[in-house]
Amino acid sequence: PPGLPNAGKSAVLNALGGRALVGVSRAAGKTRRFQTHLVGGGAVRLCDCPGLVFPACAPPALQVLAGTVPLAQLPEPFSAVGFLAARLPLPELLGLGPPPGGAWTAWAICEAWAEKRGFCTARTARPDVHRAATAIVRMAAEGRILLCLRPPGYGAQRGE
Repeated sequence: PPGLPNAGKSAVLNALGGRALVGVSRAAGKTRRFQTHLVGGGAVRLCDCPGLVFPACAPPALQVLAGTVPLAQLPEPFSAVGFLAARLPLPELLGLGPPPGGAWTAWAICEAWAEKRGFCTARTARPDVHRAATAIVRMAAEGRILLCLRPPGYGAQRGE
């Protein structure tokens, strides 16, 4: 059955088949085409396919946070940090002090995180905000910062 990339479809197929029927990799994209394998003397048909991703359905930042697209494919991580900050108390979760200038922005969060973690640029020794943003997005993609989104209309269906 179709599923998200790198969810273990090929590994499950190999486990059910009892041998290496298809190639597997830690990185998404190893399976390139639909494959059918007969096991148990032809009594069971196992199918493997590439993971399905629908880019038009979600912004790239959300796709990275969901783990369907590698972080390396995100052109800039600040939109993902902004997405997280709009839905989570990110400064509180990261243990950041009061906001500089009165309000937190994605840039300010990344700058404060860079200062807290000691991320500095090589030449000017300024806070490395890009490295900090990437680290924050990686924490969310790995599940160390939890993001839970309700389906559209969830509150209306439950009478909330």
